[in-house]
Amino acid sequence: MPDETNGDEYRTVQIGAALLIKGILNRLGVVQAIDQALQYQPEIAVSYGTLAQAVIINRMSLDPQPLYLLPEWVVEHGIDHLMGIQADWLDDDRLGAMLEGLADHQAEIWSAIMGEAVRSFQVELEWLHSDTTSVYFEGAYEDEQGEPKCEENGPVLVKGYNKDGRPQNVQFVLSLVTCKRIPLWYRPWDGNQSDDGVYLADMSALRKLGWVPANVVLIGDRKLCNQDTLLAFCRTEQPFLAAHPWTDTAKTVWLRTWQELQVGKRAWVAAEYVSRNEARKPAEKRPQYRVCEVEHVLLDEQEHTTYPLRWVFSWSSRKAEQDANKRLKALEAGEQALQRIARLLGKYDYIRRTFIQSRIDQALNKAKAKSYFQYTLTGSDEDQGWALHWERQTKVLTQAERFDGVMLLCTNVPAERLATGNVMVKYKAQINVEQTIDFIKSPVQIRPMWLHSPKRLAGLTLLIMIAVLVASLLEYHVRRHIAQTGELVRGLMPENRDNPYPTAKKLLRAFRSYALVIVRHPDGQEEIHYPKLRPVQQQIWDIMQLSLTSAPTLNTG
Repeated sequence: MPDETNGDEYRTVQIGAALLIKGILNRLGVVQAIDQALQYQPEIAVSYGTLAQAVIINRMSLDPQPLYLLPEWVVEHGIDHLMGIQADWLDDDRLGAMLEGLADHQAEIWSAIMGEAVRSFQVELEWLHSDTTSVYFEGAYEDEQGEPKCEENGPVLVKGYNKDGRPQNVQFVLSLVTCKRIPLWYRPWDGNQSDDGVYLADMSALRKLGWVPANVVLIGDRKLCNQDTLLAFCRTEQPFLAAHPWTDTAKTVWLRTWQELQVGKRAWVAAEYVSRNEARKPAEKRPQYRVCEVEHVLLDEQEHTTYPLRWVFSWSSRKAEQDANKRLKALEAGEQALQRIARLLGKYDYIRRTFIQSRIDQALNKAKAKSYFQYTLTGSDEDQGWALHWERQTKVLTQAERFDGVMLLCTNVPAERLATGNVMVKYKAQINVEQTIDFIKSPVQIRPMWLHSPKRLAGLTLLIMIAVLVASLLEYHVRRHIAQTGELVRGLMPENRDNPYPTAKKLLRAFRSYALVIVRHPDGQEEIHYPKLRPVQQQIWDIMQLSLTSAPTLNTG
């Protein structure tokens, strides 16, 4: 209940990290970028840019709500007072129109905000990371004919392979380019989109924004190393680093390299890499890494030329152990499957050669051991004298052992810029984009959604990506400040366990208890007071170089 003093009513509204988020949104010019791009504005006292902030803050609350519950949420958490809006302005029709407008101008808005982020927060652009993920959705997204809806500036949602393990749901593919964990570029693609053309399209779009250095290196997974993308990057002198698939050519080159390593024609180079988690262990218990580089030539038949590439074989002691264990489990599973089938011969349906052979192949494929065994099935459908004999393929197993712990990396970055020993180290940082994807799917919860309109999904995806950008900039800027000054953010962790790597979630939660004080005078006028920040909150606020603006007036028109 509100307190009363001299006729004034006082009440507190816990807004949590909303004040911090709003400060960063102001620094990025989010409202201005949205309002400048959208031609039409709602017939209320604020713009779509202001309403969009409420959606972004909700997504960063670490407990995001469906859009239809947004009006209740902004009242409960005082966002209406903080933003100077009325809750009933966030109705379905107005939010739907806003999301459609955002979808029509998503690239323009993102470019303006991201350009300001790079300038204002001095983001160092040299090594970029790229990856894709699938995002599933609830609800129906079909037209009257039962076909997937096709809307301009919205992805086509279809069922198919889903990285979240939800093949029964429709999905789209989201591509992402990050610098460390900061999303520089994203794009919603149609569902089931192959990764093959994504890297080139995203890098071309990113280049057009104008603030990406010419020598920036794009790091990606095996899909980057398809022929068309490699040729396009080499022709345009786009530096890249990526894992290379085990093609027949790659396998042949590695086996030749392995032989040369055995006889001393080549030598491994130690790669000095220690993950943050492994750094806590004694040196003798940490994984060991080494690399060996060979030259490779990419043939461009169309341009009648060739391009020199660097193939770097990377070996990890941990991966070698994992590969050996995986093969051992496959062998054990294959043996058990063959023994089971041998006991069933002549029984049930195991009386016909075609059926028996089919079951043997299925069982070995399921065990991922088909190449490791050679079997002989004697007997016939007539005499039923079935007998199954098998033996391990020694040569196949011996050759497989030579691949234990090895992966192939491919790059066109000159050795004077990226030494052989650092190729694997740089690729290990690919985990940054994976962690950004995890953040998109977990705290801000890009899925599930039930908007029934692919175009509105695209608009909401833009706001979600802005939320991710704000969180990543918060984490990036605080960690960089700690690295430069050595001053930890005190009070984030209990028992003085603060460290140089605070996460965005920890930094946001430091503001969880922050509340506004609303004073209502007898004449009906209201004032908003901002209480003093606690020390840990003030330290974060100062690091982010934010300032408290005057309290907004609650609009009633």
